[in-house]
Amino acid sequence: LCHLQSYFKLTQSTIEFSQSFCLSFSSSYIHFKTLLYLRRFSDTYPTSCLFLCSMIMEMSKKKAGAITKAFQNCHDLIPGLPSELAIECLVRVPYQFQSAMKSVCRSWRSLLSDSSFIRERRRCGKAELLLCLVQPLTPPPTPASKAVGETLVDEEGEKKLEDESQQQQQQPRVSGTPRFGLSVYNAAMETWSRVAFPEQQIPLFCECVVLQDAGKILLIGGWDPETLQPVKDVYVLEFAGEGSGRRWRRGAPMKESRSFFACASIGSTKVYVAGGHDDQKNALRSAEVYDVEKNEWSTIPPMTEGRDECQGFAMETDLGFCVLSGYTTESQGRFQSDAEIYDPASNSWSKIEDIWQFPDISPRGRTAGDIGGSSRLRCFTDGVLKRERKSETKDYSRKWNLELETIQLPTTGSSLFAGSLGGEAVVMTGGRRESEGKEGVMMRTTEKNIGKWSHIDDIPSGFSTLPFSHASIYV
Repeated sequence: LCHLQSYFKLTQSTIEFSQSFCLSFSSSYIHFKTLLYLRRFSDTYPTSCLFLCSMIMEMSKKKAGAITKAFQNCHDLIPGLPSELAIECLVRVPYQFQSAMKSVCRSWRSLLSDSSFIRERRRCGKAELLLCLVQPLTPPPTPASKAVGETLVDEEGEKKLEDESQQQQQQPRVSGTPRFGLSVYNAAMETWSRVAFPEQQIPLFCECVVLQDAGKILLIGGWDPETLQPVKDVYVLEFAGEGSGRRWRRGAPMKESRSFFACASIGSTKVYVAGGHDDQKNALRSAEVYDVEKNEWSTIPPMTEGRDECQGFAMETDLGFCVLSGYTTESQGRFQSDAEIYDPASNSWSKIEDIWQFPDISPRGRTAGDIGGSSRLRCFTDGVLKRERKSETKDYSRKWNLELETIQLPTTGSSLFAGSLGGEAVVMTGGRRESEGKEGVMMRTTEKNIGKWSHIDDIPSGFSTLPFSHASIYV
């Protein structure tokens, strides 16, 4: 860059330099210094600078198409640069610097706080994928790291937390219970961190679910850490919003306390829950839906029977909510082979028979769904590979298709947790991999290479415990 001025002449070398610069622009994430040089020399070499900027903008438009309407009103993001070019620079800044960027000026804060900013990062291939895990903390608990952003709770949420604390003091407390935390794995940077929580620990066995378009992670239900009673609580972690860091707030509580229930996000603003058990360990039939924009819960028709320790999935193209297996109050620990699917359009449930063929094994932590956007579930095991099973059912409006495939893992060990990471399946094991003998192995496999695994072995000791629930979000 120190000799950049000598290149700003309309010669063949300038054209070659401009072309190479444009090619590198798409893969580089920060160009502020170069842009400042362009601004500095624009008076001396106006034609060359405009020529270079126009080439960059033209290549950006060819790659990305039109900028979203949400960004068209952003002006003077970087003085002297068109808003399209400024946005192309800002979306390439790594996620770890975004909290500091919001403190630069109001226009940057407004831009980065809009949920469409994440969509723009995904469009240009610069979004980072975070895997959020609800997992037990290794004792003794350590102060939470703020590596993923300063996590705060707003004033309204703080008042609600105080009211909750006063109510909980009236309940009997249980000592020696495990502590849970929300851990974050950045797949792009291959880093681990833990999100600070206003109450020091999150509810035990709470469900973690993502609303990608809203830029939110929700923690729902579970057990009170002190009394071990099921709770109605909902905590919302804002990944897109105002403020210099990520903030917690209290969402509207569920209508019914529950734990070990099915949960999944359907569409861009709705979260469905069903089943689980109450404070008397009775399997629940009831189901609810949460609207994140209205911050309210609504009751939907109950399932045909109670289902404890069931697993929830979104059906293809977010058209339905699937509740897989689980057991009734009378058949504790004997997991049913069927599944029920809720259709929001008809406000009714349908049943699929003979889909879960493992009566002694819970589907929780064994299955990954929504890979490639299809209604296909994969069950991961270290046993013998079984044949693929397909089942289907009909209702008045559509025909549901659900497939279950059992896949053998290249590991040994008695404990594992399977889930989805973007378009991939991700599995954590508590056993040892025979080839290297390491603990806490995480593996990822893509839809195109389902038989091929990539291993992530360097998991810090504080993050190696098997999670209870998970969600992944692009930032």
